[in-house]
Formats: sequence, structure tokens, C-alpha cells
Amino acid sequence: MVMTDKSQKILKISAIVLGVLTLGTFVFLGIRRLSRRRNKVLGKKGVLVCSHITKIDVPQALNVENNLANIQLCLDNDVEIIEMDIQITKDGVPVLFHDNDLDSKTNGNGSISNKTWSEVSQIRYISNTSQGIATLESAIQLLKKSRKSAIYQLDKCSQQEIGQINKLGLFKGVENQILCKGFSWQKPQTAQEAGILWMPMIPTDLVGKMSNMETINKIVANCQGSEFLEAQFSDQDSLLIDGTLSKELQKIGCNLFVVAVAGASTTNGKSFRGDSPKQWEKMIKPMGAKAIMTNKPIALKNFLQQFGV
Repeated sequence: MVMTDKSQKILKISAIVLGVLTLGTFVFLGIRRLSRRRNKVLGKKGVLVCSHITKIDVPQALNVENNLANIQLCLDNDVEIIEMDIQITKDGVPVLFHDNDLDSKTNGNGSISNKTWSEVSQIRYISNTSQGIATLESAIQLLKKSRKSAIYQLDKCSQQEIGQINKLGLFKGVENQILCKGFSWQKPQTAQEAGILWMPMIPTDLVGKMSNMETINKIVANCQGSEFLEAQFSDQDSLLIDGTLSKELQKIGCNLFVVAVAGASTTNGKSFRGDSPKQWEKMIKPMGAKAIMTNKPIALKNFLQQFGV
């Protein structure tokens, strides 16, 4: 069959239109992927404030860790990062709870992993009997409803648990607002599949050894692809304390995350322990912390304004 000139022109035009549409689709999907990866908090200048176990220093706050009311207060007060502890019930429901067992802080006993959600939902905190154990789903609903760019830092969340949560679809729509932490340098496969942020911790075997560039370069190389690195250090770790590690991390798009609460010989140098302005100042300069975890996020935010960062 011989094609006429008209038919050939129509075929060419159709091919061009199809090519443009295909290219447009690829461009759209690429932009969409990039937009999902972007987070305004990560691009924000200055030091980020992280609430420890959802604590916040305002009069309305409840004296209960990992609770929804405090999460809402953190969101309302523009706390950039909110840390919460994750455990999963026997029947696969992710909930917010810190301790390994229920005994000391609630009217329950044993571990959450051995109880169904129906059982866990009946448990109440001793410090405030009006408060029960919240689900991660409820916390994420608050985040979505707020339309804020805040990041949820999920602690006590294993590679397997990340996979379980992702299968439930809970990360959908907030992937670039979920930060998980672990001892693995490399972002776990389940975290990669979920498209969430990753924060390794400096292992305890490197504490006290960060006084030479060889160790610093090794740490930085291992942080490729991670958004944050949680510091564990001693007073002997001079190249972390003087800001060298932070500067090197920034070159690969990774940020130094420092915990101001608690502290031990393997987590915070003795002279850096304490959740106070005196310690915050040293964590900011010269250490170069990009994020600080605190029990007093409002006080820290006010301090940062006065400090000019």
C-alpha cells in the first residue's frame, strides 16, 4: 500500500504530538518527584528546633510524652521537628510510646508488641488518666491537616517496622516530612522504597576518636544520601566540637543533629550536657548544629532569635 503525501504528513504530525506528550509526561513526573523530595524545613536558614518526645514548654502542654495534644501545640508554634517513639502492636498498628514496657508509666503491663490495638487503646497514662496511647496514623493526620512543613522524627523504628508502616500507606503524601533514625550508615531498603528521610547515628566505637581528618572523612563518606547525622561524642572529639564535621557534612547536603536532653559519656561530652542556653550556644557555635533536640522548644526558639540564628 502506497501512502499519499497527505497520509505521510498526518503520520509525521501524529508522531511529533506523541513525542511531545511523552516528553511532557516525563518532565511532569520528574518535577513531581523533586517536589516530593523538597522540604521547606530542610532549606530553612538557621538552627532547627526539635521537640523531644513531643514535649513543649507552653501552659497548655500535657505532662505526657508522645501525645497528640502536644503534637498539635508543636505544629501551632512552628516547631520544625517533632520527635516521637514508634512501636507496633501485635496486630500491626503503629503507636507512639517510649518505654520497652508499659509498667512504669501506664496502668498497663508488659510490652506493646504482645498486645493488640484493642488492648492498647484501653491503657491510660498514670500521670494523666485522660490520656491514652496515640496511633501514628492520628499523628500524621494532624500533620496533613496543619499543612505545615514540620518533620516527624520517628525514633525506635527498625528497618522492618519502616516497611510495615509503609505497607499501611501512612507515609503517603508526607514522605519528605518523615525522618527515621538508625545505626545503619546506609539508608535501609525499606526507607528508600518509602521515600522518607534518613538519619544515621555516630556509632559509639567512634566516640573519642573524632580528632583527625581521616575519621571525619570516613564519617562524611558514610553519610552520602542522608539528610541528618545524629551526634554522639565526648569532650575529646575536637573536630566535631570545633565545627569541622558540620562543615564537611554540609558539603554533601547532610546536617548535624545534636541532642541537648539527657546525655551520657557515649552521647554527649560532659561539658555539653544540659538542656540550657549555655549548652545550646556551644552546640550552635562552634559546633555547627543544624538541629537541636530539646524539652523546651519555645525557650530554644526564643534563644535562637536573640542569638540571631
